[in-house]
Amino acid sequence: MARYSTPSTNSTPLTDSAPLPTDSATHSAPANSDSAPANSDPPPPRNSRPPGTYAIWAMEAIGATSAFLYYLHLYTDLLKPPVTDRLNPLKYSPHTLINSTPLTKDTTEFRFRTNRPRFDGDLEHKVDEVIQQGVWSIDIKDHLVQTYRTYTPIDYKVGEVDDERGLRPGHCDFVVKRYANGSLSRFVHNTRVGDSVEMRGPHVSWPYEANTYRRVFMVAGGTGIAPMVQLIKRAIADPTDNTKFSLLYGSQTEADILCREQLDKIAEQVPERLQIEYLVDQGPATVARVGRPDTHNVGRLVEGFDQTKDVVLVCGPDAMMQVVSGIRPIGPTQGPLRGALRDLGFAPQSVFKF
Repeated sequence: MARYSTPSTNSTPLTDSAPLPTDSATHSAPANSDSAPANSDPPPPRNSRPPGTYAIWAMEAIGATSAFLYYLHLYTDLLKPPVTDRLNPLKYSPHTLINSTPLTKDTTEFRFRTNRPRFDGDLEHKVDEVIQQGVWSIDIKDHLVQTYRTYTPIDYKVGEVDDERGLRPGHCDFVVKRYANGSLSRFVHNTRVGDSVEMRGPHVSWPYEANTYRRVFMVAGGTGIAPMVQLIKRAIADPTDNTKFSLLYGSQTEADILCREQLDKIAEQVPERLQIEYLVDQGPATVARVGRPDTHNVGRLVEGFDQTKDVVLVCGPDAMMQVVSGIRPIGPTQGPLRGALRDLGFAPQSVFKF
């Protein structure tokens, strides 16, 4: 049975003139819609940023990176290429020959590069620790036959910082005589400027501390002058050191006297601390005496020796060593004391042979 409902009195008559509802009419207005302007822009999304934010961040990152790189450049060597030609007491490392100067017909002064980084590392601290202990030497290796010989530098210097190269350039000078039967001396003399030679060192040859001795007496011959020159330079350059030095230096002729200019200059500057007597095997002689380092001449050198305050150092070719003190055997021992010093009554503990 069909049911009919009576229309409500407030119902909208469905006539052709009645307007249809719009989309805006079907949604309720916001609570504050009466205060908002009708043409206001929609609020920005929550994750949006002001214009230029990413550019600012990029500039800040670039600035921070630049500052960090500048710090590394200024205070570290991390951005610089590895420093070559560095001294190493523990293993052999290549060193470039930068100059060679003939001194006599068979002896040449060789200058090898010994660089250091701008900022010293553990390796440089080890090198300085050895050098500060006294007279020091370097092992030079002939890589062709894998043999080496120990040489004492007469000079070692480190220059000012080279920022472009990121290092402090330095050099080490050796005086080497060429022997007909000396494989290492021939190898060094055959080295050309720009070639590299493997070195290991420094090593302490003889410990020395300022004012340990009242006077150091030295007997040297030929290239055996090297440790004497190194020690004299070191002691005279130290304003706290008052040690005096007496040197008897023998050569074949006056033209064969090595490092004479350096020695004479020091003796002229501090005559109260350095006395030198040159001996030559043969004349003519104008600054030297013709003679041998025998008991008479060695005895003249060591007049006033005090075994509690003084010491005698000897270095030279085997023939000279045999006459003065006896040859030092290979190894750490000194061997028995012989020659002029034994005849003069010296005790072995008062003499050191290089």
